[in-house]
Amino acid sequence: MTIFLLIPAITLVLWLGHAGLVIAGSPAARYTRWVLFGCLPVLAAGMLLSSGVFGFVFAIIAILTWLGMMLLEVILTMGSIVVRDARANRAL
Repeated sequence: MTIFLLIPAITLVLWLGHAGLVIAGSPAARYTRWVLFGCLPVLAAGMLLSSGVFGFVFAIIAILTWLGMMLLEVILTMGSIVVRDARANRAL
C-alpha cells in the first residue's frame, strides 16, 4: 500500500473508533473528534509548505479524506438524533 492509500484507511479506522465512542455515549468522543478533525488540516498544511509535488498530492489526499470524514460525521450525528428522538417518542 502506498502512503496515499494508507491515509484514508488509517483515518477510517480511527473514525470508526470515534463512532463507537459516540454510539456508546462516552465523553471521550469529544476529544477524539478534535484530534481527528484538527490533525488532518494541520498535516495537510505542513506537507504543502514543506515539499514540492509530493507534498501537494499528500495535502490533496488529506483534505479529501477530511471532507469525507466530515460527511460521515454528519451522517452519524443525524442518525444519533433520529435514534434519540425515536426513543423519546416511544417513552411518551
